[in-house]
Amino acid sequence: MTLKNTGPAAARTTPAERAVVLGGFALASLCTALVAPLGAGIEAVAAAWLAAAAWAFVSSLTLAIRRGLRNRDWSAFRRSELSDNTEVIDWSTRTGAYAWMRVAEENERLMRGD
Repeated sequence: MTLKNTGPAAARTTPAERAVVLGGFALASLCTALVAPLGAGIEAVAAAWLAAAAWAFVSSLTLAIRRGLRNRDWSAFRRSELSDNTEVIDWSTRTGAYAWMRVAEENERLMRGD
């Protein structure tokens, strides 16, 4: 069986899409640069950065939905799969801050005689 080379893979995002999503941060940095010398207050800068973050979220979601509707490419929404595991969490795979929980679970299991 021979596989055909269909050419280079299509880019996930175009430069225009990147500019739309990241444009809010460019405006917020411009606002920061202009407001800082004037001493107008941090509230305007904070509002600009919050608005930039909201813009990035909304625009990236909109572009992903647009790509899904136009190209039937819903891969942006399929990157992580949710597990349907309803069993008790396996604490033996946890480390660090959860180590005490693993020990407590083991002690409880031994006390029940499981």
